[in-house]
Amino acid sequence: MSSHDSFVERIETVQKASNDSYLVDRVLTDAEHNNRARLLRSGLMVVAFTSLEDFIRARTKDLLDFISRTVIPFPQLPQGLREAATMGALKAARDRAQMAKSAGEDHLTLLQEAASQIASTAGGALQISRFSLGYSGSNVSSGEIAGILTALNVQDAWNEITAIAQRCGAGSMPLKPAYDQAMRLRHEAAHRPNANVQPRDLQEFCSQALAIAIGFDILASRASKMIRDGDQRILQGKVRISQTFQIRFLDLEGRGYVERRESITRAVKVTKDEEEALKISVLNATKASEPLVRRDLSSLPVRWVITEGV
Repeated sequence: MSSHDSFVERIETVQKASNDSYLVDRVLTDAEHNNRARLLRSGLMVVAFTSLEDFIRARTKDLLDFISRTVIPFPQLPQGLREAATMGALKAARDRAQMAKSAGEDHLTLLQEAASQIASTAGGALQISRFSLGYSGSNVSSGEIAGILTALNVQDAWNEITAIAQRCGAGSMPLKPAYDQAMRLRHEAAHRPNANVQPRDLQEFCSQALAIAIGFDILASRASKMIRDGDQRILQGKVRISQTFQIRFLDLEGRGYVERRESITRAVKVTKDEEEALKISVLNATKASEPLVRRDLSSLPVRWVITEGV
């Protein structure tokens, strides 16, 4: 299962579970049920947040592998990416190796693989280490997410993520403070016995996590494609990534699945069958080099497809 599919499945599962009566507190005298519900909610909060962290790291690895296949010489890649692929990877690999050693795992192979990949930046077949980005700490902070995008020459990272989410119909709430609040809830849920995550907290974060994942993935994927292709606009840091593409939508409506392009109300095509609609929309989005976002009856994003081969 791809990192994308795994993330969507886990978030959808948490979102559905948050509506279960087992997670809702009863009267104060029903202490046994309430304690169980509180513990379950805490566990789901940790799972939901970890799911987004896992997606960010896994997707970043995919994109680093994609960029590694570029014909652009390493010294011409963005400065932030070069620093990440050398100093960043060296430090993160050492920290991860120490963690692996403490856990009784094979830390030497981890170090050797990372060292080989770091050495590849000096010449030969480039292989940017997965430890280059997303592994500076045990958790993926909002600063880490911004750092990943900044290394890919995406400027004003969190505002760009929020802007993409807004364009997809995910609301206008700034997503950086939402992520920071979710991280605090996650830490409380994992480490405080009296943590009291509420069902609405889970539901809100699941929606926010999807919006963050979509915004991050669309921006990082487009930036990676431009870097791999040697687009001078991004190599020189002279482009705002969000302005280099339009988004294509596949909306579920009463008449069927409606394909439309951003800012154009007229439908490109209306199809009754979901599978056929998706197939046609992906083909059209691919031809136009546009990300495809699927939305539900409420015009909220529920799925997305990156169509540029990354």
